[in-house]
Amino acid sequence: MWRYLYNALMVVLDLLMMAAACGFVFLVKPSTFSTLDGVRFPLDPLPLTVLMSLVWMLSLTVCGTYQRHVMAEGYDLYTKIVNSMVVDFAIVCTVSFLVGLDFPRTLMVVTPLAAGFLTIVERWLMRRMLHGYRRRGKMVYPTVIVGSPAGIEKTIALLGENPALGYAPIAVCPIKMTSSGVAIPDPQGLANGQLSDARSHKILRVLKFNSHLPQTARRLLAQVVLVADVLSRQSETLNAFSLAVEASGMELSVGVGVADTGGHVLRLHNTAASLPVLTSRLPQYTFIMRGVKRTMDIVLSSVAIIIAAIPMLIVAIMIKREDGGPVFYMQERIGLYGKKFKIFKFRSMRVDADKMDEELADEMGADHGILFKPKDDPRITKIGKFIRKTSIDEVPQFFNVFLGTMSLVGPRPQQQYEVDEYSTVYSTRLLVKPGLTGPWQVSGRSDLSQEQAERLDVDYVENWSLTTDIAILLKTVVAVLRGSGSY
Repeated sequence: MWRYLYNALMVVLDLLMMAAACGFVFLVKPSTFSTLDGVRFPLDPLPLTVLMSLVWMLSLTVCGTYQRHVMAEGYDLYTKIVNSMVVDFAIVCTVSFLVGLDFPRTLMVVTPLAAGFLTIVERWLMRRMLHGYRRRGKMVYPTVIVGSPAGIEKTIALLGENPALGYAPIAVCPIKMTSSGVAIPDPQGLANGQLSDARSHKILRVLKFNSHLPQTARRLLAQVVLVADVLSRQSETLNAFSLAVEASGMELSVGVGVADTGGHVLRLHNTAASLPVLTSRLPQYTFIMRGVKRTMDIVLSSVAIIIAAIPMLIVAIMIKREDGGPVFYMQERIGLYGKKFKIFKFRSMRVDADKMDEELADEMGADHGILFKPKDDPRITKIGKFIRKTSIDEVPQFFNVFLGTMSLVGPRPQQQYEVDEYSTVYSTRLLVKPGLTGPWQVSGRSDLSQEQAERLDVDYVENWSLTTDIAILLKTVVAVLRGSGSY
């Protein structure tokens, strides 16, 4: 019930955001109202505002912003809102052309932009509220977890660490696979034959895996059945089980690894009955899309360089005055397809900092490898602490973006010794240009674990789009202002 009330509240607020955007346009440019009198079918501001609000809600619906799990997500939600702005503009233009409504250009362009900005702020506040409730065990989805005992315990631990996901375990169903590929119950795999949820401190019910499991879960008021492991997506058992679960009105969720191709565009070809073939592709990796991304990089980096010219000069003078060393720090990094390039940064460390890397790592008992970035680094200068906290040290990388060795958005460029430690899956981050900012920067930065950072990078490579890049750029501004995870 809470989900319907939550969605209803979002719909009302979304309508109000567009109404506020229309009001803003009429307030800032009163001539827009007088222009409406000259259109083929004159409209008063009130009915026009209602019409624009309904089109905005339709655009948000088409782009999937009201989907069950999207409401709690981060930049993926904001990407969908940016997509909604484009769809809204397209709908208004199409309708005005077909019906003969010669709308003022200000109304057609500014209102979706303003509504999009207001909706992003609104949804951010709604997400904060939702996450707060979920940390207290409210507004969640009662969940039955199916899998091996070890997989169930790991999943419960991860859900406890990430309450924002909204899955609240109420029961578990331990299973194992026989040599013939049949799933059978495995309650003996659990300690003392039972399991507890560390977050709620409740003993979870242990269910038996059989044909009655979906009905049993339904009687327990479960809304989700989460398959942790054991059952693969190609399993006939999972196929039959999923039909039974979904026919009972519940959602089936399957835990997958970061290497899963579920995020690709998949198509099943049955032309040869004896050999059905499943093909996958990522539509964003086309010549045209890469060209558009490169054009955006050139335009925005040029604007940024011009705007930041004077602040960069001031920072350069401060760095030079502190210790007389070089202003810029250039280091060899690994870029697209493993090609080496020089990255530009304002120097924030002592001149001999590179020589202290391994020595400092040994002193701190840390690995000198990927994501080694200590909080209280003695190598950082006084001005360096400031420009790092504010991310000003990264500003010269706009020159890298302009030259084409980097992009505005992408995984952060790393050094050769870090690349040497990449796993097979993590090495896919080299398939795109490294970015000045990326999912790592807007999701916690140095506060993230290595596993979390790797998953974010691989997910970006698999799912990037121009609107995703725009959403990440907007969230980067927030992350920089908050200074979260930067040191």
